[in-house]
Amino acid sequence: MKEIAVPRHDFYQTDAHVIVSIYIKGYGAPEVKDQVKVSFEAVKITVELPKLNDDGEAQRFVLDPLFAAINPEQSSFRVLGTKIELKLIKAYPTSWSAVIHDGTAAAAPPVPGPSTQRFDSAPPPTALQAKKERRNWDKFVDDELNGEQEEVKDPNAGGDAALKEFFSQLYKDADEDTRRAMIKSYTESGGTTLSTNWDEIGKEKTPIRPPEGMEAKKY
Repeated sequence: MKEIAVPRHDFYQTDAHVIVSIYIKGYGAPEVKDQVKVSFEAVKITVELPKLNDDGEAQRFVLDPLFAAINPEQSSFRVLGTKIELKLIKAYPTSWSAVIHDGTAAAAPPVPGPSTQRFDSAPPPTALQAKKERRNWDKFVDDELNGEQEEVKDPNAGGDAALKEFFSQLYKDADEDTRRAMIKSYTESGGTTLSTNWDEIGKEKTPIRPPEGMEAKKY
């Protein structure tokens, strides 16, 4: 059997699996596709191809080592007209940067065994992560303006509901600085001020401004 280089391929992935497309033609015909053999190992895949005609010869190529360990029993493949598609089930929720590990990326996790424990590693916070955490204020505003789903609705609260809907729509369509200004002014003032001017609101704490004839109390 002739050993050949790994054909052109690409892949996409989720946390659970990697789909690899190996572009090689001629093996999708009914009389040969069932003769294609794929052997899965923890960090190695062997593909054996039958000969396509009387003058040809059987071929084999190997993907070794894989970028990270897979679950051989759960992995599978299918043969199509222009490619062989591999579905590799990850042994660990590692992000693959390639199908075959070339030694330049971070070391692949160890092959799982009876004494191997799996842990999810948490990378240090990044600027993008911090931005996403700040955007979690969206939920806070939704709760403040729309109320909890279990809350009993007041049949006489039509005007209040309309005001909440207006605020919600205003927040939804606003840019990042406007949202920050709305959040900061609303929370710091105890709901007595709602500003959209971050240049002004961002400089100092927003004071509580109760309606005329009323006074603010600390609890």
